[in-house]
Amino acid sequence: MRLLYRLTYLLLAYSTVHGQGVSFTFEGDSITMPFVRDSLRGISGLEIVPTTGEWHLVSDRGWHFTFTNIRTIRDLGDKTRLKAAQKTPYWFESTRYDARTGTYFWTDEHEHVTSVQYGKVMRDSVAQVLLKLPLPSPNKGLEGLAVMPSGALWLAPEAGWEGETRLTQDTITFFRYPNPLATDPVVERYRYPIDRCPFAQGEERTGGISEILAVDDTRLLVLERCYDNEQKRVTANLYLATPDQATHTLRKELAFNFNSQFPGSVCNLEAMAWADESHQTLVLMADDNFRVNKTLRNQVIVLKRR
Repeated sequence: MRLLYRLTYLLLAYSTVHGQGVSFTFEGDSITMPFVRDSLRGISGLEIVPTTGEWHLVSDRGWHFTFTNIRTIRDLGDKTRLKAAQKTPYWFESTRYDARTGTYFWTDEHEHVTSVQYGKVMRDSVAQVLLKLPLPSPNKGLEGLAVMPSGALWLAPEAGWEGETRLTQDTITFFRYPNPLATDPVVERYRYPIDRCPFAQGEERTGGISEILAVDDTRLLVLERCYDNEQKRVTANLYLATPDQATHTLRKELAFNFNSQFPGSVCNLEAMAWADESHQTLVLMADDNFRVNKTLRNQVIVLKRR
């Protein structure tokens, strides 16, 4: 009987920890990152490795920047903390690092093709291709990557795969690779309910996922945003997505609303990463698209987990 009580307690404890919602607060920490280097523009991916203290910023025009000794986001304006700036052939949209295997994963979206590649460094000479597809819609390719503590890899398209980018299509497909480094990796498919943007114009009406990030070994953060050209504003929401293995669907709940919880104008958010191993501090960055206006800046935002 005592064993039964013990098992019941453990199940309840697990359910309490993993069934809790995730939400964030803004505590007044945001900046427009200064151009410490002319090419430090168009930032579309961010990965922070707490064990090494390195911040990896990647651009959709091929640059990979590595910062060290970052204590606050204002340190990103200090040239002495820029350890390396490397030009690659990739038009990055996301990057992630798996500390278990010492492997970088990154997405590349160039011309009519989108892909996920990986290697011990982000260089074409050693890269291997996990997935390569034609763009399902103009400028709507692979956008988000998340590495789980187990090593599983999630992939998210910006607006859906081929046949999923219609405005009337309210769910799209996420891919999950339980072991992306396997010789013949297995892929699982999950349905995700995406926000469409009927108030936007043209391709922007299909909405956009700009990044995903692991919370724990099952749950994800999903960053969605839209651009309203008439009102010249970005709308953005951060969601917690929880998979149902029985139905292969993802249930989402709001974790942070940038338009009601963040003061001022939110910019073209493209990247996010945890700043600490305990997953309490979240850093987000915007892509300035090589221009400067109300919604296009090198904006950096810090959120705290409640």
